[in-house]
Amino acid sequence: MMADNSPKQPKLSDLMLERARELRGGGFDWVQAWGKAWLEQRISQWPSSWGDDLQILVYGDFDPPKTDLHIEPLCITVHPEKLENTVIRSATCVLKATVKIEEKSVDGLVDAARRINVLLGAYTLAEWGNSACGWWSSVTHETGGGVGTVLAHEHLHSIIDEILQLPKPVRQKVDAALYWVREPRNLLMDFYRSDLLRIYAAYWNAFECLVEAVNLLSPQPKLSTWKKQQLIDEFVSQRSAKLTSGDVQECYQEIVNPGLVGKASHALRVCFGADAETYIIECFRLANRRDRLYDIRNAISHGEVDAEHPEELLRIESRLQRLWMIVWRMFGRVIPFSAPVDSNPTVYKPTEKDTKLNSSA
Repeated sequence: MMADNSPKQPKLSDLMLERARELRGGGFDWVQAWGKAWLEQRISQWPSSWGDDLQILVYGDFDPPKTDLHIEPLCITVHPEKLENTVIRSATCVLKATVKIEEKSVDGLVDAARRINVLLGAYTLAEWGNSACGWWSSVTHETGGGVGTVLAHEHLHSIIDEILQLPKPVRQKVDAALYWVREPRNLLMDFYRSDLLRIYAAYWNAFECLVEAVNLLSPQPKLSTWKKQQLIDEFVSQRSAKLTSGDVQECYQEIVNPGLVGKASHALRVCFGADAETYIIECFRLANRRDRLYDIRNAISHGEVDAEHPEELLRIESRLQRLWMIVWRMFGRVIPFSAPVDSNPTVYKPTEKDTKLNSSA
């Protein structure tokens, strides 16, 4: 038998890893780099049966059209045959639709997604928002993921006991935070619905609730008028009396009127000591404002995030990991349980201070 001397083809995982490393070297963080490499790989495996069209599933609580529904301005055709046994489990109706695209690329998919959004948005307007709808494609959407667990967790009873022992005002804030980390996430069988922006906004709500809880347990000292002036003078002196607009805002939020930024900074310092400064920077002071955790929450709330742009969603997913870590570690300071450890040494180094928070902290 002759030896096979033909060069071996690289594995798919190796190709994706190489591409992710290339993107990482170009300035992407690891989550963004891997996500974009995965998206590019799905595009490269475009099903030949689709031709030059993007095929999607449109689903909702509606009746199918009697014939093909051609939306010429959007270059979309919705087919009337009601589909069964698809990945969409809970909708009363699932239909196939074809979407013309200019090119098989990330930009081509973004353009297609925006046109699909116009179609579904117009339907939502026409129905006054009374009927749910959405869309899914194997190229543009993830295939789902999550963790299946056992309800009778070994620590369930002890955690409940700790929650019930919290002072009533603190308990109210913790209950609200627990709601926000539970409510927005899809079930495993509902993976076709993107929950990223809902989860991010909800986690920020949970963060604010925990900030209030920590401030109740360990109130922030109120500054006298002369002490405020002293801190302002020191702040200005440290900057050689030359303040930028950002400095003025920081001075106001930290010293003059410490609203959310001041309360959150205090709460993080109570929870994590000197190591909290990294989290405070990530929340409120990153040089790139777009990546500040607080600014992302505001961008979502004010409609400044392109919810159909895959690269934008990858950026937010990356930042959600940092917000997730902050929220769960704060939970661990209010309620003693096995909270996650921040193992990223370039961002945060765990210390022995990661113990239960109490009213004397």
